[in-house]
Amino acid sequence: MSETIDHVSIHIDNILLQLPSSPSKPTIYRVDEDLRHGSEKLYDPKILSIGPFHHKKDYLHKMQHHKFKYLNCLLKRRRESSVDKYVKAMRLLDEKARKCYAETVDLSSDEFVEMMVLDGFFIIELIRKYGFDELRENDDTIFQYEQILSQLRHDLMLVENQVPFFVLDQLFNMTKTGDPDDDIVFLVRLFIDDICPWPEANSQASEKISVSETDHLLGLVYTIWCSSFARITANRPVKLKEEKIMAISSTSELNEAGIKFGKDTKSNCLDIKFIKGVMKIPGFSVSDETESIFRNLIAYEHFFIDNHPKYVTDYAFFLHCLINSSKDVEILRRHGIVTNLLGDDEMVYHVFNLLGRNILVSPDFCYAGVYEKVNGHCGHRRNRWMAILRRDYFNTPWSFMKFCGAVLVLLFTATQAVFGVLAYVKPKSA
Repeated sequence: MSETIDHVSIHIDNILLQLPSSPSKPTIYRVDEDLRHGSEKLYDPKILSIGPFHHKKDYLHKMQHHKFKYLNCLLKRRRESSVDKYVKAMRLLDEKARKCYAETVDLSSDEFVEMMVLDGFFIIELIRKYGFDELRENDDTIFQYEQILSQLRHDLMLVENQVPFFVLDQLFNMTKTGDPDDDIVFLVRLFIDDICPWPEANSQASEKISVSETDHLLGLVYTIWCSSFARITANRPVKLKEEKIMAISSTSELNEAGIKFGKDTKSNCLDIKFIKGVMKIPGFSVSDETESIFRNLIAYEHFFIDNHPKYVTDYAFFLHCLINSSKDVEILRRHGIVTNLLGDDEMVYHVFNLLGRNILVSPDFCYAGVYEKVNGHCGHRRNRWMAILRRDYFNTPWSFMKFCGAVLVLLFTATQAVFGVLAYVKPKSA
């Protein structure tokens, strides 16, 4: 008589049978609770749902009309009467696209394919209409109101609000025109120009980008902004042993220690240097979109494997250390490094104060060399004495005058002492 199999065993066995034979590598994740806590609005879409994670939220359904409208405009422009060939193309990508999401997609095959067609073409048509004015309809409210366009940019930069890039690339290539500017990377660069924290970032990113290695739209933006810095850091010597990340003082404290700050107009946006007592930082602007953009790029890096550098996370942590008060923001702003579009230095401080919490920097911290040089400079005895002099005697014109007065009194007293000794010695020797 055979033994009865326990129902728990049956349940576990069924789960094991459903596991994939080889581990998949998803590229689109939910934001972890430790990152999301207290800042939910920075990770959730305002008006637009892209992909399955926010697909069924009622408050986002209004934009579905625009998705159909943009698709209809595309078909009319191409003199096509059906979306059949696009649907068939997406149907072939169904299984591959589903594996890009870190959790099971709760949509039927038909629903998932329809979502990819509508969401993919909406993104493509949006960046095309942004790049080519003549493609815009007169009654297109998206381009009539800057606020709507700003909200869409915000939503398209969310790590949870993505479709795989190969979906976008497939649909784009199927509708590509002969215009050399009708290039997806070029059009994305134009579209994100207004929200880029670094004014020179797009102009510097002239190298060819491989779309086949791009995860999604946010991943493409990440590559555009970080690829030059990645190339710079790749040439730096690799440390033989892992070292604990050193602390670095705030801007005002470093300033008091004699370190100067200067805007670097020639280097890559993320490339911070310390040369001969001067910290050179490429200029960056802080606007309403800055915190959300940084947070979602950090969330994107959060799932990188351990040996992959986290450029934006390391950069945000560095600024988190430098900016410890509104006074620090003021110093950086006076040197032309920070462009404050929020209006209040205290608000900029809060942005970077919050950004540095609950994040894990790269094991090989991108700015470890800068930290080491700065701390070495501050630890040098001569530099410490000069910093004390600057802080206590040269910080204001009145302090400097008092210092000069004290030096003159000291010199006068020493001179009197010398003459007194000479007067005593001369008669004696005579």
